[in-house]
Amino acid sequence: MKMALLLGLVYIFGWCADNVFGASYMHRPIIICALTGLVMGHFNEGLVIGGTMELAWMGFLPYAGMITGEERIGAILGTYFAISTGNSFEVAIAIALPAAILGANVSTACNTVASYYMHKCDKWAEEGDIDKINKTHVGYGIIKCTLMTLVVIAAVDLGTDAISTAINAIPESIMNGLGKASDLLPAVGFAMLINTMWDKRFFPLYFVGFVLSAYLKLDVMAVTILALGFALFRLFSMEGETNND
Repeated sequence: MKMALLLGLVYIFGWCADNVFGASYMHRPIIICALTGLVMGHFNEGLVIGGTMELAWMGFLPYAGMITGEERIGAILGTYFAISTGNSFEVAIAIALPAAILGANVSTACNTVASYYMHKCDKWAEEGDIDKINKTHVGYGIIKCTLMTLVVIAAVDLGTDAISTAINAIPESIMNGLGKASDLLPAVGFAMLINTMWDKRFFPLYFVGFVLSAYLKLDVMAVTILALGFALFRLFSMEGETNND
């Protein structure tokens, strides 16, 4: 039960990071999986699972109020059951995706029920009663966060044996397929990143990064620090040019 409560706190952190701290992206799998691993005493395993799961989850973004996946629940449950059963990313993603979709359905159901009461905010807005609107939204946020946290706690506290049985029942061919798919995810994630960032202005920078890595034998962290330094230099230079104008 202690572990279930600790993972419930991890969910609360992720929920607040998304809904209270201004969509800080601290709720993404690379953070939540690492925190789950940290709580379990397996930080490195959690970080590896989170980094790989992040690539699988890049398309799981809310759009026009539609929740495609509750990645916090998926990340926590996937990481927890994968580590607790002695398995790796294949099991994590096999659990995380359906858990995230189920969590999204629960979250959407909560929003649907709440919408029947939220229409009162229109009346309060007309009356200029902002205080009631704020209290209603904060109150609903607390209720929803509590409900979703209880889902995580119940799943962790009651589901270990059932999940272990289900994992053992998965055919080896399917697990091998998930393993091969996970090997492709870094390439897919990199391709999506390039597609988003591709701009002729940045084209020379890719060659600079390649030269630094291939010929000067600098690791990724060193290249990243250099890139950050150049970016900050350019940013501050542009501010100086603006002030002079």
